[in-house]
Amino acid sequence: MSRADTKKEKQQKVGKVFVETVADTGCSNMERSHGTSTMAVFFGALIILSGCWSSASALKLKAVKFTYYMHDDFVLPDVTAVKVTGPNRTLGSAATFGDITVFDSVLKETASNDSAQIGYSSGQFSALKESVENFIILVQDITFPGYSGTISCSARFNFSAPSWELGVSSGTGSFRGARGYLTASVAVPDPAGLVLKYEANLIIPQL
Repeated sequence: MSRADTKKEKQQKVGKVFVETVADTGCSNMERSHGTSTMAVFFGALIILSGCWSSASALKLKAVKFTYYMHDDFVLPDVTAVKVTGPNRTLGSAATFGDITVFDSVLKETASNDSAQIGYSSGQFSALKESVENFIILVQDITFPGYSGTISCSARFNFSAPSWELGVSSGTGSFRGARGYLTASVAVPDPAGLVLKYEANLIIPQL
C-alpha cells in the first residue's frame, strides 16, 4: 500500500471517529438538555405549589357564634308561609308526602314580636314519606352590628324533635365562604305564628 493510500485511509478513519463523536455528543447534549428541562419544570412546579401552600397556610379562619329567631305568621294578611302543593293546602292540616311549603319569614333578635328585625329567612320545605320528616332548603339574609350577608342551608329534619341541625354550605358578604351548622328549635309553638330559635356556629375565612 502506498503512502498516499495509507494517509487516505487514516483520514477516513479519523473522519469516521469524528462523525461518531459528534453524533454521540449531540445525543448526549439532547439527553442533558431534556433532563435539564424536566428538572426546571419540576422545580417550577414546586415553587408554584409552595406558593399555594404558603397562601393556604396564611389564610385565617374565624369562628363566629350568634343566636337569633325566626318569626312566622300564619294569619292573614301578614302570612309568611304558603303551602303550594299537596291534597290540602291549609297550613294547619296534616302533612302528606310531597307537600311543599314556601316561606319568607322575618328574623329578629329575640323571641319577642317587639324585638328588632335583623333579616329574612326564605326557602321551602317538603314533607317526606315519614310523616314527621321534612327536607328544607333556605337562604337567610342577616344584618347585625359587624356582619351583613347571606348564609345558605339545607337539612333533613324531624320537626317533632327537641332540636335539629342544618348544614351551612356557603355565604355572601360578611359570611362569604362560611361553613358550619345551625341548630334550630321551637321557641314559641303558637299555631297562629311559630317562632324558631337559631344558634349559628360558623367558620368564616378572613380574606
